[in-house]
Amino acid sequence: MSKVSPLKHLVLGPPDLHDVMKFLAKYYFTRENIRLGVGFNTVSRNDEEIIQHCLELGVAVGSREQTGRLVGVILCCFITADSSWYSDETKCTSQAEVAATRIVNMAKSLVDLFEDPTVKKVLYLKASCVHPDYARQGICKKLLEMCVDLGVERGCQMAVGVTTSTYVQNICLELGYENRATLDLNEVKESLLDLSRVNNTKFIVITKHLSPNHKVISKI
Repeated sequence: MSKVSPLKHLVLGPPDLHDVMKFLAKYYFTRENIRLGVGFNTVSRNDEEIIQHCLELGVAVGSREQTGRLVGVILCCFITADSSWYSDETKCTSQAEVAATRIVNMAKSLVDLFEDPTVKKVLYLKASCVHPDYARQGICKKLLEMCVDLGVERGCQMAVGVTTSTYVQNICLELGYENRATLDLNEVKESLLDLSRVNNTKFIVITKHLSPNHKVISKI
């Protein structure tokens, strides 16, 4: 492991697009569990549009070294009762991307985000990634705290994430999230899914209710 340096945690925006794309292409899309399972580890045009959208919304956060090198990213967006949080298969450009999208949508279908009538707007944690040199040093937790702060500021009543990472799950549980549903990949009837390539077969949907009286703890 290389020597780490002090970090600055900040909200990312459109000017950070190139750095975020490069970082996620190297450290996220090549390691994300569902993509590994279906053999889809490249950055698609749909991925590029999602990343750009999250940056434009102002609810993407990241960590940079003093040199400016990006070493951590969490992408978020918003979901409302009038919009769907299901990924659009029609935007996929390969069968592997379609397969990955279908599996993610299967997990999403297990939870009704708006069954509570007080929930009108949801912060969706779309992707999280930390550079291997900074793994398990609290960066992911710090960035997740920042996301909650931003969600509350933007009027969200709930935060939601869908992940196979037990590390991320455990951090979220520490921060007050709850496991709402589990998709067992062993039961997924998707021909392109190769379970021998995945690290965890449990796909978890986690949620956290957000209060307008939430105390800002991240100190963005």
